[in-house]
Amino acid sequence: MLQFYSDRLSPGMIRPTPHYLSALTALILAPLWCLAQVDRAALSGTIRDSAGKRIPGAHIEVIQAATGLHRETVSSPGGTYDIPELPIGLYRVTCTASGFQQSVVDNLEQTVGHTRTLDFTLAVGEVTQQVNVFGRNSQLDETTDTLGARTEHEQIKELPLNGRNWSTLTALVPGAVDTGGSNQRSIRFAGRGLDDNNFTYDGIDATNIVNQAQQSFVRLAIPADAIQEFRIDTMLFTAENGSTPGGQIDVASKSGSNELHGGLFEFVRNEIFDAREPILPTRLPFRLNQFGGSLGGRLIRDRSFFYLTYEGLRQSYGQPLSGFVPNPTFGAQVVAANPALAPIIAAYPKTGRTPYATDIDRFTGSGRQLDHEDSAMLRLDQHL
Repeated sequence: MLQFYSDRLSPGMIRPTPHYLSALTALILAPLWCLAQVDRAALSGTIRDSAGKRIPGAHIEVIQAATGLHRETVSSPGGTYDIPELPIGLYRVTCTASGFQQSVVDNLEQTVGHTRTLDFTLAVGEVTQQVNVFGRNSQLDETTDTLGARTEHEQIKELPLNGRNWSTLTALVPGAVDTGGSNQRSIRFAGRGLDDNNFTYDGIDATNIVNQAQQSFVRLAIPADAIQEFRIDTMLFTAENGSTPGGQIDVASKSGSNELHGGLFEFVRNEIFDAREPILPTRLPFRLNQFGGSLGGRLIRDRSFFYLTYEGLRQSYGQPLSGFVPNPTFGAQVVAANPALAPIIAAYPKTGRTPYATDIDRFTGSGRQLDHEDSAMLRLDQHL
């Protein structure tokens, strides 16, 4: 995917750029910006003085720590401000006004689909004086009554997930009902049907990826390391999420930063840890290797970023088999009567037989199921 962010905001509109190419790009991508909003965050609030009076014309500036993304606005005549469409991450927010001390909030976390209310109370004093505030990371959204929950990357990374399937965690959201399987085709929300769920990936509709009828089971096949966080609104969600009446699952991918970072992993399973199948004398062979890695960083500092992830799965799984086959005597009679059937008779297993009836043996053995999967994602971000 290719994502574009604008660097500066004025109240109610994006400032025009003098560069023709940037303006043309913005015009072309305007429909995408209008549609792809639920993967972002917003910041709003009110600026007051120590007496509780609202301050118009205050300057609010936000800078994303990882990428240097810079956005700014000024408070309205009513002392309010709004900065929409912020990529998720940690920010430094600075509020200044003439005749008042500067107020700074560090490590403010913006989360997917969340509008944070951040109010400032400025004290009278010189602008050179500064008040620093830390730890204002309340997840309460004061702008909506939506019922839901957010899952962070650390939860996806640290919690035990069979097959590293992130959608298992969606069963932990308030209002979730798991009908069996703990996957995207078995979990519904707030009494709605499975087909009422709506999936978006970085703001782009991905519901049709989930509902591919030709596959017996489907998950949004992206590496777990590609997910920064996801949020599920189960009811009372806002208008931008109103395409279906069921749960609104918004998945946000990771982006690169100014610092190069990455990692490698591998998970292994083996039959030596398994119990024996009751009908077999020995344990069936089982090998599973799930491996991958990620790499993110900058192409141009504070401007262009990349994030690449890959995940592979290689599984060889032994399965118990049982059935009925023609015994050797009956097979010889069939071949003598019709030689063209000799290849079919020869295909029946020669071992694992026990007599069952006059012309039939019972067969007990094992087979092997192979599963090879590869999944990758490349994200490019450009700050225009």
